[in-house]
Amino acid sequence: MNHGKHCSTTCIQSQHGMTLVEILVALALSLLLLAGVMEIMLSSKQAFRIQDGLSRLQENARFAMQFLSEDLRMAGYSGCSSARVPNNIVDLDGDGVADDVYDFAQDGLIGFEYPALPIILTATESLTPVEVTPNTDIVVIMYGSPAESFNLLGNLQANNANIQLPRTDVFAAGDVLLISDCSTADIFSATNVTNGSSRTTIAHANNNNLDNRLSKAYGTDATVMGLIKAAYYVGPNAVGIPSLYRKRMVGSGMQVEELVEGVESMQLLYGEDLDADGIPNRYIPADAVGNFANVVSVRIGLLLRTIDEVDRQLNTNTYNVLDETVDPADDRRLRRIFETTIMLRNRNIS
Repeated sequence: MNHGKHCSTTCIQSQHGMTLVEILVALALSLLLLAGVMEIMLSSKQAFRIQDGLSRLQENARFAMQFLSEDLRMAGYSGCSSARVPNNIVDLDGDGVADDVYDFAQDGLIGFEYPALPIILTATESLTPVEVTPNTDIVVIMYGSPAESFNLLGNLQANNANIQLPRTDVFAAGDVLLISDCSTADIFSATNVTNGSSRTTIAHANNNNLDNRLSKAYGTDATVMGLIKAAYYVGPNAVGIPSLYRKRMVGSGMQVEELVEGVESMQLLYGEDLDADGIPNRYIPADAVGNFANVVSVRIGLLLRTIDEVDRQLNTNTYNVLDETVDPADDRRLRRIFETTIMLRNRNIS
């Protein structure tokens, strides 16, 4: 009885618990470990956001440069007669004068400095200040489309208002087209397009042209192409994100295309050839170019930003994009400058 009582007392006395100090120390260590884990997680998430933002930014830059480069290289293309200026007979406004918006000597390539804005197709189809971001550049390009190129079926008399091609189902009345062989080219408006069982007949009557006569009788070596005319510029999209846009001629109307988001500024310098050797002597902004027919290359500078704010630090930097200093709004977006130089293939041939 006494022995049992002694054992019970001994057993009770040998049990130990955690003191308040020990509990506090354990909690403090746990909090330190948890804080470390949280910091690692946040750092990893931040690194992922930055890396993902930079990847998308670089991808957008590649797309933007690809769009611009492909069209700039084609500027002034009119088939194998690209070294010569096509004869323009388009007269959509009926004033008896060829519409100068289809003048290859002027609009094969022409640039603009904001706030100067180009007329793309007619006086009612120009860019507006609402569409274009201030202090960014605009470039207008025109060329015959190799993707819409078809050979004539037979000889064409100069006074014949019809052109016959293999059936295409591509052209429509109102389209502005280009006909070309290796010595001559004409730009005209298609007043009627008829698709037969084996051929397409295109009329170029004088109700939308100066005359129904082209500059000569073309043969089977000639091709008919759709005429591409487009303006590239930077402007805000529907949700306010600055983007690269292309406004281009489609038939007798215009189509506006948002190409790449996150393009904050586009600056262009034009390589002017002053001694006719095909090599640019200087790179200058659009408003300093004496004659755009002498421009043989274009230098492109783009400032791109991430779509979302991804950085912890506030970005207050300014950026030198070619000849322009750009000071974007202070935010937590990442920005990068991309530059390239494009030679104009059709200005470097004889």
